[in-house]
Amino acid sequence: MTDDLSFTLDLPPEERETLMALIRSAGIDAQAPKLRDTDWQTIIAIIGGIGTVASSISALIELADKLNTWRTTMRRQGKTPHGRLRRSGQPPLDLATATDEEVLQWLLRTPPKG
Repeated sequence: MTDDLSFTLDLPPEERETLMALIRSAGIDAQAPKLRDTDWQTIIAIIGGIGTVASSISALIELADKLNTWRTTMRRQGKTPHGRLRRSGQPPLDLATATDEEVLQWLLRTPPKG
């Protein structure tokens, strides 16, 4: 049996395309639903067809690395990496203040089924 792991990422609209491309480069489906709120955009990231726990954990580690690279790049450009990770049953994680390890742990917090 395979499952999907999904979460949402809320961020300013000017960062949406850059981050969507980064997430997709990790082999993860990134979708941007149309929302009424124009101050923040939401990306829904779905890691689909998870067949094994090991493969899903590997995908989450790669995603954390991509998100942390994006945050580092933003800071080097003198920008704050605004954004929040959200998933049902978990408190949101503010990407502007979280450490790299906190990003990884947040993504791994809901273990894949299998």
